[in-house]
Order: sequence, then C-alpha cells, then structure tokens
Amino acid sequence: MSTQTCACPACTCKLGAHAIVRHGKHYCCQACADHHAHGEPCASTEGCKCAKGAHG
Repeated sequence: MSTQTCACPACTCKLGAHAIVRHGKHYCCQACADHHAHGEPCASTEGCKCAKGAHG
C-alpha cells in the first residue's frame, strides 16, 4: 500500500502496514475507520486534523 491515502474524507495520511479495511475502503487508523464517532483524533504522527471535520 505504498502511496495510497486514507479513505477518511479530510485525511491526507498515507496507508501503512497496519491499515484498516472497512467496507472495501482503506483507512490509516481505527479512528478514521470509525469516522471519528466519538471525536477520536487521527493516530497519525504527522499532525493530521481530519477528526475536526468529521461528524460521528
């Protein structure tokens, strides 16, 4: 999954070795896969702020 990006709408993170697959889409972390249902931040160390625009 070299240069594929996370399926979370506002996330720009690249998928790593531990990507989560949900409904045929690939997410960089569990929080993104759950659409930030409880406001969990993205697990990225790149400072991604995709959770701020998510509606759980």
